[in-house]
Order: sequence, then structure tokens, then C-alpha cells
Amino acid sequence: MSKLAFQRAFQELTEAEVTELVEQASRVCFASGTRILREGEINDHIFVILAGTIRVAAYLDDGEERALCDPFGPGDTFGEMSFIDHLGASATLIAETDVTAKVVGRQLIEEMAARQPSFMERLYLSLLFTLIRRLRRIDVALSFAD
Repeated sequence: MSKLAFQRAFQELTEAEVTELVEQASRVCFASGTRILREGEINDHIFVILAGTIRVAAYLDDGEERALCDPFGPGDTFGEMSFIDHLGASATLIAETDVTAKVVGRQLIEEMAARQPSFMERLYLSLLFTLIRRLRRIDVALSFAD
């Protein structure tokens, strides 16, 4: 599942680059109910979900939780927006079940970019496609909301 999830998330990278990311990424586990990222929190990692589901939520002024989209599951990524723009997480991510993920840190990406100058261009193009897929899912969900 790791390799397949990474190929989907980083579709513009070479096979060798995807393999390196899979091998070098750290494996992490989160118990159900864990707040993995909080809205506004600075994040320097891209997470690739291997197992489990993650709820994406925002909190209203009265503290009520509002789901922003369908849960993320195996093969989905998160953290890429704040990784790119350094503005912090746009939502709070909560483990809905026990979650296993792999984490790609900025240092690994910078090391790979130093060896291959076109790496960053292809990485960002991959992340763009990932974000577009997510936006399309949200658009479809919103069109049926009423």
C-alpha cells in the first residue's frame, strides 16, 4: 500500500524518487481521537495515509465542530497546503479511527532537490494535482448539499 499511495500522491516523480520517499519517510501511528494537526498550526511535513480515516474539521465560535469534507483515508495525503505556504494548517485533522501514515519531512525533500534540480518542480506539480482532486471532491459534495 505504501508504494501505491506514494505513486498516487507524487504522480509526477520518477519511480526511483517515489521509492526513495517511501523508504526514507517515517512511519507514524495515531490512536482514534488524536488531533493530528490543529487549524493554524505550522506544519513542515506531508503525510500519506496508509490505514485508517481522518476527519477534517473546523470549529465554530461556540466550539461546535463542523466537518469540512469527507474523511481522508488510505492513499490520501494531508499537510501539503501548510507545507507549501507556511501559513499553518487550514483545518483541524482528527484520527477518526486508528491511523497509520508515513511522514515526509522538509529536510528529505530539500536533500532530494539538491541532487536533482527538477525534483521540486515535479513535486509541486504532483501536489497541485492532489489539491485539485481534493477540490473537485469538495465541489461535488457542495453541489449536493442543498
